[in-house]
Amino acid sequence: MRLIARLSAFALALSVAAPAAAQQPGDTLEKVVILSRHGVRAAMSSPERLETATAKPWPRFGVPPGHLTANGGALSTLFGSYYRDLYAKQGLLAGADCGAVYYWANVTQRTIATAKALGEGLSPGCAVDVHTVGEGKIDPLFEPVKAGVAKPDLALARASVAGRVGGSLAAWSASHADAIASLDELLMQCDAAPCPKAQGKRRVYDEAPAFLDDADETVGIAGPEAFASGVTESLLMAWADGQDFASLGWKDLDEASLLRVFPLHQAEFDLRLRAHEVARTGAGHLASRILATLETKPGKDAMGDPKAKMVVIVGHDGTLAMLGGLLGLEWAAPGYQPNQIAPGGNLVFERWKRADGVRVIRVRYAVQSLSQLREKTPLTLAAPPEASPIFVPGCSQAGAGYDCPAERFAAVVKGAVAR
Repeated sequence: MRLIARLSAFALALSVAAPAAAQQPGDTLEKVVILSRHGVRAAMSSPERLETATAKPWPRFGVPPGHLTANGGALSTLFGSYYRDLYAKQGLLAGADCGAVYYWANVTQRTIATAKALGEGLSPGCAVDVHTVGEGKIDPLFEPVKAGVAKPDLALARASVAGRVGGSLAAWSASHADAIASLDELLMQCDAAPCPKAQGKRRVYDEAPAFLDDADETVGIAGPEAFASGVTESLLMAWADGQDFASLGWKDLDEASLLRVFPLHQAEFDLRLRAHEVARTGAGHLASRILATLETKPGKDAMGDPKAKMVVIVGHDGTLAMLGGLLGLEWAAPGYQPNQIAPGGNLVFERWKRADGVRVIRVRYAVQSLSQLREKTPLTLAAPPEASPIFVPGCSQAGAGYDCPAERFAAVVKGAVAR
């Protein structure tokens, strides 16, 4: 127990120090691009549908399926306020410059509302103008295939996914036996898996691993992991929203039980979306736009006014997952699975000019912990969100912050997209 406590304290110390650790005397922060997942939303499925997979009633969110909740908005504003404090301290933001931050969101209620909520904290006193492609249109940043800016090679994409599991999902799925048992016990509220079958209930054990022939460019799979993905995400959203499961008769639902079932969702997400051919198609256009925005002389694909010091892009967990897979970005945060993207989690790209005159890109993943989400904990420089500095393969150097020379970062992005 003492060792665990020491390791936890060490991890916390790293996460707290991460945003400021890389800054050295004489370093100047010039530009920031934040790619964020939307905040806490209602489950995508109806409570009635979710209850076919659980023994106990499901909480009601009070907003339509998939919409940002009131708590989700408040949590995003807390995150925005933290960034305001951080970047004011680091000299990027000053005064009431309402043109300093440019906001872009996908055309869904939860992404637009998240961007507005972030802006309330990040741009206080300003009218937050959230830019989108317009209602009823398809945004190529988030759906490049449907928008016609990317053409998938479905056979190659499916091969790139299947090749990660030796062409068969059976052994891969079998490696998740402990998490499958934990989820069955949690959902069906029994003492030991497999829980008894119940009429009208869907069970995680009843799902056979298989690739889906009719899937789109992201490559679909069936099985316990796919079954668990939507259910565990709904559990996460309800927990982060502060829902009272105990009053509905649920037992043993806490952070520890969530951590035991998170691997199923993350395994499914990682397999489908971080495979390189899938990620290249799904995130290549986005990566090029982010690169253009970070360049000292913004290219034609740069987002926002070139004078804007920050660009905030709000999308979905798949958005971050595919970009991470494309560039080989890996991260971890206490309480979550490696590369897991919790509500409001974001990838931060910063362009710094070091004291030696070299411009570098520093990347990190930042996220509110489960406790910070559920308790709506204010975020401050003394009590920040969790942060994970990211090493960019083929680019980053040793040292705090994993500096990635800007010219090399451009070559890595262009190379990844071109492949």
